[in-house]
Amino acid sequence: MKIEKLYSRYKTIISDFHDFMEFIKRPLVQSFRVNTLKAKKNEILLLLKDLELKSLPFYNNGFLLQKKSSLGNHITHNLGMIYIQEIASMIPVVVLDPKPDEVVLDLCAAPGSKTTQIAQSMENSGLLVVNEINRKRAQGLIHNIKRCGLLNEAVISLRGQRIDKILPDYFDRILIDAPCSAEGTIRKSKAVLYHWGLKNIQRMANIQKGLIVSGFRALQPGGTMVYSTCTLAPEENEGVVAYLLDRFPEAEIMPIIIPNFKIRPGITKWQGEIFDKRLKSCTRILPQDNDTAPFFIAKIIKRGMYKRRIDYMGKIEFEGSAVEHFYRRFGVDPKRFKGYSIFQNKGMSFISTPQVYSFWEIKTIRKGLEFGKIYGQEIKPDNDLIQVFGKKANRNYYEIKEYQLKKFLQGETVKIDSRPGISKGFVIVTYKKMPIAIGKYNGKEMKSEVKRERRIPL
Repeated sequence: MKIEKLYSRYKTIISDFHDFMEFIKRPLVQSFRVNTLKAKKNEILLLLKDLELKSLPFYNNGFLLQKKSSLGNHITHNLGMIYIQEIASMIPVVVLDPKPDEVVLDLCAAPGSKTTQIAQSMENSGLLVVNEINRKRAQGLIHNIKRCGLLNEAVISLRGQRIDKILPDYFDRILIDAPCSAEGTIRKSKAVLYHWGLKNIQRMANIQKGLIVSGFRALQPGGTMVYSTCTLAPEENEGVVAYLLDRFPEAEIMPIIIPNFKIRPGITKWQGEIFDKRLKSCTRILPQDNDTAPFFIAKIIKRGMYKRRIDYMGKIEFEGSAVEHFYRRFGVDPKRFKGYSIFQNKGMSFISTPQVYSFWEIKTIRKGLEFGKIYGQEIKPDNDLIQVFGKKANRNYYEIKEYQLKKFLQGETVKIDSRPGISKGFVIVTYKKMPIAIGKYNGKEMKSEVKRERRIPL
C-alpha cells in the first residue's frame, strides 16, 4: 500500500494535510532522555559531551541530537544512563505526572520506555506494577527495567482486561499505552504499510475498549488514568474514550496543557458519527507541529472520594548478610539501605521498596533489582546496583583511565598498578567518580565483570 492511500482517510480532520504528508514521509529526529536513577543529569551530560545536543523545552530530561549518531552504541546507553525514546512517546508520562510513593500501573508496558520514565518520575519509590501479556516481549521489558536500575517495579503477565477483577479501585495512576494499528510509527518503519487495514483498526478498537474499561475500574476514586496510542484512527482514539464516557458517568476528561509543545484538540465528528463534545479535551499530536511521530492522548480522572493509604509502607524484609558483606568490602554505610526490602530469590539477593516486596495479589515474574550473589565470605554485587548505590564506596574502588574505559566495557581485562585501598577480589570501577561496573582484581589486572548482553560492541 502507498503512504498516500493509507493516510487519505484523514484529510477531513487534518486541515493542513499537505504539511502532514510532507512530515510523515521524513525520518524521525533522534531523541532520548537521561535516566537520573543511575546518575545526576549533569554527570550524564558530561559523558555525552562528544554529541551535539538540544534540550527539549517541554521536558527537562529530554534531548534531541543535532547531528545523527549511533546512540545505541554509546556507553551511556549500555550503562542505562540514557533511554532512546521518540519525542512524542515521552508525552503520555509527562501528562500522567506520577509522584513518589504512589501506586501506579503500566498496563501495556513492553518494551519499557514509558515504564522506566514512570519509575524515574516516582524517584524509584512506591509501587509500580508493570504488565505485559506477551512473555517474549516481557523479557525485553525486564532487560530495560534492569538496565535502568528500577527497584520499585513488580512485573506481571496477564490479560489487561482482567486487572480490574483482581485489583479494583487500587491504583493512584494508570497508563494505558494501548496496542494499536501503529499508523504513527511510519516515520520509524514502513512496516505498517504491509499490515494496515480497516479490519485491523476495528479489531484493535475492540481490544482497546476492553483495556480502557478494565483500567478505569482498577483506578481508585480520585485517581488519574492516561490513555494513549501511536495511531491516527478515531476508531482507536476518540471512539474508545467515548465508549468509556458512555459507560461510566464518573469518568471525566481533563484538559491537557504542555508548555512549549503544540497540541491539537480531539475531534467530535468522524464519518457521520458524533462524539461527546468533551472529547475536545483529548490531545492529538501531529508530526508537522513539533517534528515528532503522531500520537493521541486522553487524561481521565475518576470522580469520587480519594482513599488515602494511611501509613502504608508494606512489610520490610531485611536480609542483612548481603548488606554486611557489601559494607565490609566497599565501606558503603548500611544506613544507605534503610527503608528498603532486601530478600533472597533463587540464590540471589534482591532489593526493592517495601511496597513491592509486599505486593502479593498477583503472581509476579520479577520484583526489584538484583543486589548480588554471596560467594563464601564475599559478595559479587550486581552492575546496576553499583550504579545506584555504589557512589559512597570508600574502599576497593578503582577510577578507570579514559583509554581503558571502552576496552573494559567491551568485557576485556585491563592492567592496573597496585595501589592502597584495593585488595584482591571484586572492585567497584568508577569513571569521572561515577560507579559504572564491577571488576575482579587479581593483584595485577582488572577483569571485566560486565555481562555479555550489556557490553559495548567491538
